[in-house]
Amino acid sequence: MAHASGSGPRTESIRRPRPWTPRPSGVAALLLDEEGRVTQWGGAAARLFGRPAERAVGHHLIDLLPGAHAETVLRAVADAVRGVPGGDVLHLDSGDGRTREIAFTWEPLTRPGPWGAVLVTAADAAPAGDPGGERLALLHELTTRAGATLDPRRVAEDAVDVAVPRFADSAGLYVAEGLLRDEAYPDRGADGSLALRRLALRLAPRHPGTRDWPGAFPPGEIVRYFARHPAHRCMATGRPVIYTADELEPVEIDKIHDVLGGAGPALLDETTFLAVPLTARGILLGFISFIRGPGRPRYTRNDVKLAEDLAGRVAVCLDNARLYSRERRIAQSLQQNLAPRTLTAPPGLEVAHRYLPVSTMTVGGDWYDLIPLSDTRMALVMGDAMGHGAVAAGAMSQLRASVRTLAGFDPPPDEVLRRLDLMAEDLDAIQCATCLYATIDLSTRVCALSRAGHPPPILVNPDGTASVLDLPSGLALGVGDPDHSQAFVTTQITIPAGGTLALYTDGLVESREQDIDTGIAALLERLRSPGPTLDATCAAITDALPTQYDDVALLLARVT
Repeated sequence: MAHASGSGPRTESIRRPRPWTPRPSGVAALLLDEEGRVTQWGGAAARLFGRPAERAVGHHLIDLLPGAHAETVLRAVADAVRGVPGGDVLHLDSGDGRTREIAFTWEPLTRPGPWGAVLVTAADAAPAGDPGGERLALLHELTTRAGATLDPRRVAEDAVDVAVPRFADSAGLYVAEGLLRDEAYPDRGADGSLALRRLALRLAPRHPGTRDWPGAFPPGEIVRYFARHPAHRCMATGRPVIYTADELEPVEIDKIHDVLGGAGPALLDETTFLAVPLTARGILLGFISFIRGPGRPRYTRNDVKLAEDLAGRVAVCLDNARLYSRERRIAQSLQQNLAPRTLTAPPGLEVAHRYLPVSTMTVGGDWYDLIPLSDTRMALVMGDAMGHGAVAAGAMSQLRASVRTLAGFDPPPDEVLRRLDLMAEDLDAIQCATCLYATIDLSTRVCALSRAGHPPPILVNPDGTASVLDLPSGLALGVGDPDHSQAFVTTQITIPAGGTLALYTDGLVESREQDIDTGIAALLERLRSPGPTLDATCAAITDALPTQYDDVALLLARVT
């Protein structure tokens, strides 16, 4: 496809790379960051472009493509970063006066991160032995399907679905047991065997005994491979291994005979197996097996190259899913263990609260707290550490711990935020955060408030009228501007008996469909029509949310 005109992320002068000598290769997969610099460069890319990983990673892709039209590459990368996939055929210098046509596809990663933002597929536009482009089409489909999920099991299922029946009669994907839980790898037995978990298995509909295979070889089963097994050999050497049924373990042969019955021995005699290691970022994840039965040609050298390309692509997708799952578990653990699950209010104060993450697949930095200062005084806190994932959850936990420490000295709210801002400058996890800190004296109903870039609180009177409190906004925490260290101001109000103070994060009032002013106006209307209890009011507000695009936190405090 032709890319629309527009400026790319890289506009400086481009150093022209040296020509390279084309080498026989399959389809290469590589990852780029948002600027177009290489973050992953596998063996297939090294063969296709004649450049090892140590001379490619960290370089801009343009510097590695002699003769390529720079603007085409820049626009393709920029489009992919924006979520628009594309494809181009580039003419590259081969160094001998000739050019070579290389077909590129540019795919945005579902969850970009340190591992990259754009997945690039590159292959000869018309490689020998593949005039119809079936190899590239197969890998493109795998990229589109497996690259669109961050669930390791889905990645495995998509991989075997793409391979069967176009490449093999059956396929299975196995990963090191414990790897997806970030446990030590490899899990070696005393006899040197490796424990692997079968994530997915697929058979062609024409395959004998198709209905019985899942029972004999169920997904999720842990299988131990001994040193003599070809799968163990392929992982130990890092190379594909072609083998026959003669090298299978007796237990495998028995299971196959149980499924196939009397036809088993004859079918196995005409079956060829191919095991290919799954390696990404220098980590051996497991292996993928391809099986061809009677009527299918034996594996050729080109088939092995394609299998390596498939395995390399799957390995990258699996490792992306593994890294994302690990980050998600860390973030959830931080949030669940450090954020308050219940808030205990003293006599004279009633509270209700809600936290709604934008997705069960990620966590953010929204948080709130209720801190006792004395028998009659309480501090209410609402904050939002920008971003999602482990960094945002870690920033949230640091902020909450810091606020609790500062509250123990009972300084005025503006002083709490001022000191918190100074702390934030030394905390790498806190790039930018907003916060609202308030104290309430229950004996006098005097409330002192100060905010650091946070949405303003709302006061609801007993008669149902409600208004936004006009507080100086202050700067967000972590901005790090000493000239504005005095920007935090404490404002005092008196809450009427039966009055309610509402604190919230921007996810409750701001979205793609409405600006923050419109959202605050809508929240005011809901607060003017309270439910029978404070908790019912809280639930009604969050239940009435339209499509949610960000984490939401809400804290209602009523002076009774």
